[in-house]
Amino acid sequence: MRITLVAERAIPCKGYGGTERQVDWLAKEFSRLGHKVVLIAGRGSSHPLCEVRQVSSAAECRAAIPADADIVHFNGWYIETPRPALYTMHGFAPDFPRRDQNWSFVSASHARNHGREAFVYNGFPVDAYRLSAAKTDRLLFLAGIARVGKNLNRAVDLAKTFDFRLDIAGGSRWQLLLRSKVRRQGVFFKSLGPRFRYHGTVDGDEKLRLLGEAKAFLNPIAWEEPFGMAPVEAMLCGTPVLTTPRGALPEIVDDATGRLFDTDAEFAEAFADIAALSPKRCRESAADRFPIARTAQGYLDLYRRILDGESLR
Repeated sequence: MRITLVAERAIPCKGYGGTERQVDWLAKEFSRLGHKVVLIAGRGSSHPLCEVRQVSSAAECRAAIPADADIVHFNGWYIETPRPALYTMHGFAPDFPRRDQNWSFVSASHARNHGREAFVYNGFPVDAYRLSAAKTDRLLFLAGIARVGKNLNRAVDLAKTFDFRLDIAGGSRWQLLLRSKVRRQGVFFKSLGPRFRYHGTVDGDEKLRLLGEAKAFLNPIAWEEPFGMAPVEAMLCGTPVLTTPRGALPEIVDDATGRLFDTDAEFAEAFADIAALSPKRCRESAADRFPIARTAQGYLDLYRRILDGESLR
């Protein structure tokens, strides 16, 4: 199959870039399966296994679409094209105008929240993640710290209430003074002291080290999470997840990989439960459910349905 994958930003990405990582990994998996892949992505993009066309606008994107593409899979730009196309929404945007197009989402709840049904879970190159030789007594918060929906404020309060130490990654502490909602919560000052350790934006080996060594991954989100890539990355490193049951998290976290909580009392029970969870079993559960090969097959199935004339609307 001649597959064109579209992303807005540069691939490979550095630091945060969940959508771009998914597109990168899909391009590798499709190429491994013998499909011809053309990648349309931001300036500076490259890929070892497929043709890359660099663009910086919707007009450039439209012009870059190969005339012989069997299917165009948009993960950004979301422009009209005469070619058969699939549009995957990665963020939470229920009011985004989707017109008469074939849309897919990244979890069942994500699809429901947008009034649709088609979804494919995100996938991961599971061999790129590893179990840590040892665990610390610290929990890890890894998300965009200045995004109020990620709820660093709650994480900091839980650390103080339940007396645990917390590693915080996903931005520098000073960023907490730049967003008005987060600034009003006072997280910058609440998280002063030796209990809290900031790591900035992490990637590569440093990210894997933090994910693997943490006692648990703390994810007290306060929004409808479309999927939750960082929690799954923690699971693949053998680290259980403590999370609020928002968005896709009840689909993602099972009994082997973590616990859900809302109230402080529920957190206390969940926090106690994770001591009995096996890092090896945690990793195995995530690896079984979220390999990139399964994600690629899910999208290939959607491509074939579209090419057979089915509507995903």
